[in-house]
Amino acid sequence: MIWIGLTGGIATGKSSAKKIIEQNGFPVIDADLISHQISQIGKSGYKAMLEVYGPPVLLPDQNIDRKKLGEIIFKSEVEKLKLEAILHPLIQTEVSEQKAKYAADGVKICFYDVPLLFEKKLQTQFSSTILVWCDFQTQVTRLKARNSLTDQQAMDRIHSQMPMTEKLPLAQHCIDNSTTLTSLEIQIKHLLERLKANLDVD
Repeated sequence: MIWIGLTGGIATGKSSAKKIIEQNGFPVIDADLISHQISQIGKSGYKAMLEVYGPPVLLPDQNIDRKKLGEIIFKSEVEKLKLEAILHPLIQTEVSEQKAKYAADGVKICFYDVPLLFEKKLQTQFSSTILVWCDFQTQVTRLKARNSLTDQQAMDRIHSQMPMTEKLPLAQHCIDNSTTLTSLEIQIKHLLERLKANLDVD
């Protein structure tokens, strides 16, 4: 099975790209979705985070307060690495199980949607990688609108990741999502056709 990494920057449109890939019949394993699932009340990630951070990161209904947790980790590299150390092994276990199932089912191409692909130097795990990117100002504007953030909060989150200028040379396929959803869809469909042709997949 061909294993392709899908990544981007925060608010560059990776989630939209994922949806388009799935709509075209390709499975995408989503690291963020898995992270959310294991962070639900009573799940393994939830219990592990509660042991480390305690009640201050809980909402009144006892769910994890993701906004408060985000403020903690985006302002401290130590806290960010601490959270990653908690969740990463749990996420990887689930990813391995899903990947094995797709391979057993005869899937020829599978994508893995992972935000920190290049930050964590995971590119050697994949046959190839796709980077969804956009210009910096578009990224800031989208993130502010999506998460109701100030300029500074948006930039803190963007700067917590590797700069897009450093990611672009590392990816085999770069998708520019600085303009419209239609443009994104056209680019991805063309890429999927090339991947199918190059890999001789029906």
